[in-house]
Amino acid sequence: MTTSTDTLLHRLLHRLLHRLLHRLLHWERTMPDTVYLTQLLPDGSTVDYTWRQVADEARRIARYLQTLALPPRSHVALLGRNSAHGLMADIAIWMAGHVTIPLYYTLSAANARYVFEHSESRLLFLGKMDGTTDNWTELQHALPVGLPVIGLPMSPLPHDNPVMQWTDLLAMHAPLTDIALPSRDTLATILYTSGSTGLPKGVMHSYGSMADIGDISATLFSITPEDRMLSYLPLAHAAERALLEATSLYFGCRIFFANNLETFQQDLRRARPTLFFSVPRLWVRFRQGVCEKIPP
Repeated sequence: MTTSTDTLLHRLLHRLLHRLLHRLLHWERTMPDTVYLTQLLPDGSTVDYTWRQVADEARRIARYLQTLALPPRSHVALLGRNSAHGLMADIAIWMAGHVTIPLYYTLSAANARYVFEHSESRLLFLGKMDGTTDNWTELQHALPVGLPVIGLPMSPLPHDNPVMQWTDLLAMHAPLTDIALPSRDTLATILYTSGSTGLPKGVMHSYGSMADIGDISATLFSITPEDRMLSYLPLAHAAERALLEATSLYFGCRIFFANNLETFQQDLRRARPTLFFSVPRLWVRFRQGVCEKIPP
């Protein structure tokens, strides 16, 4: 990605999140039974989550986070490949008044240890990982000793592992009703670089600095809740956070989740996206794949 493109993405992301929780509550209220997230399961089946279900699960986990009595604006890490519950965890962290620290699932163990320490994360949501298309075989040894872990559905940790499981927490806690909507200057997330050119560097994004991307997108595209998007770039990536997660929350778009690069074509056909975003490196790979089947 070029420096100018990266700068633009960060500027766009800088302008969005002030309205995201507001928009989530809007969709929960105005179209509660409309499907928001479609998750592919390991057996090949899919499960749909409506706006009502997404908000309900996020509210319940936010209630649990508040029972932990963490200091306000605590840093909460999120590690895993893209999934519906990874996005729900992101929302729950914001609802509880904390800051999301997403980690690339391809990080080396050394860089992951650095991010955990540098970010001073107090809790980890561990999501979809399998050690084949991610670096779980190394990352499992990089988790800080004593760091509390919440296992999301499809987490590599077995259900009998002594960590809190998302599904158990849902049953134990009522939905949070008193959601404090953040001010514009409140820190929302810290996005760390991949560390490919040295130690990972954290970029701080406030809610207010991200407030206007929806308005900017609206001037460029006619986006509606009828639009469909495919999530496949890491959610720790500024582009995926700004142009997929945040855009979907702002406009009410439906999100499908890709499984891995090997199943990308099937995932694309299943999602039939009306909006599709990629980065230059992947556009080259897409072109190479086409040219293998069709003469240039």
